[in-house]
Amino acid sequence: MTEQSAELLSRLIAAHSTPGDESQVAAILAEEWRQNGWQITKHGSYALSASRRSLFARRQPRMLICAHMDSPGFIVISPAWSFDEKSSAAAVQIVTLGQPAMDESSCAGRLKCRNGIFTGTIRRTEDGGDGELYLFETTTSEARKADLCIGDRVCFKARFTSDNNIISAPFLDNRLGCWMLAEMAALPPGWNRRYEVILGATGSEEMTGHGAQVLAAQLQTDLIVVLDATYVTETQGVKLGGGAVVTLSDKAVLLAPAMRDRISRIMQQAEVPIQFEAYNFSGTDARAWPSQGSPAPVIALLMPTCGNHTPCEQADTADLINWQRAVLSLEKLF
Repeated sequence: MTEQSAELLSRLIAAHSTPGDESQVAAILAEEWRQNGWQITKHGSYALSASRRSLFARRQPRMLICAHMDSPGFIVISPAWSFDEKSSAAAVQIVTLGQPAMDESSCAGRLKCRNGIFTGTIRRTEDGGDGELYLFETTTSEARKADLCIGDRVCFKARFTSDNNIISAPFLDNRLGCWMLAEMAALPPGWNRRYEVILGATGSEEMTGHGAQVLAAQLQTDLIVVLDATYVTETQGVKLGGGAVVTLSDKAVLLAPAMRDRISRIMQQAEVPIQFEAYNFSGTDARAWPSQGSPAPVIALLMPTCGNHTPCEQADTADLINWQRAVLSLEKLF
């Protein structure tokens, strides 16, 4: 990973982007796309897409490469702080958005209010019936600065490190996908001679899936490649450093063995390592396209990660390189 690429990923990780509140990541993507000559289309608050003038004289099939901009977080459900004057601390009750995971009972967090972002601690408290209840705690002085309102968002503290080709950070699901969209935009025009390429970024993948549903309804496409993250698992042979992962079955996609074999042959011919997974649970927003009536094939091409949805997810930079190579190779699918 180049220094410039690492800086871009670091900026994306530092962005505060919980389900339904993805404006900071959207702004970074729009800036990167415009700098590389792509035209931006906003699809309400749900998604944005990018295209550029076609190299072809006649209409070519469209290939959509997309990723989601949100990561799991929390939402404030109390209208005001609770102050503990004895300890000079303040707390507000929060609940989860999109299933964040914490191994410990507390971790560092960030509260996003109308007047800025404030640091503190996310603390697990009890089971509230519909899911665990949490508190966001900070100092009294910090709390008095924050223009707190019900509906404000909390996420894990942003940290980004790279050691021996292993990236460690929160939100790799799916800032890695957003990073890849920016990297794809910077490629020289003409890398794909079979398709007109469109880049898409969706909101609310971790909760509701509305962003991809809107994008699917707004754009007519002939092949969709969904970028996301998945789990390292010994039982299925999915590992860090083994290349990108194609999902064969989950709650979003269901690929026939013939399609599996077709993808495998393409990657073998391109000398691109590839891995496969099969689940009957979890899923990505790849489900949006068939649910909107699109007959286009949808390929979920994912990055293997450890610690999914936790404050410290991990990925291998070798997989990032081969992830892009796999995307480039998929133009030969049809």
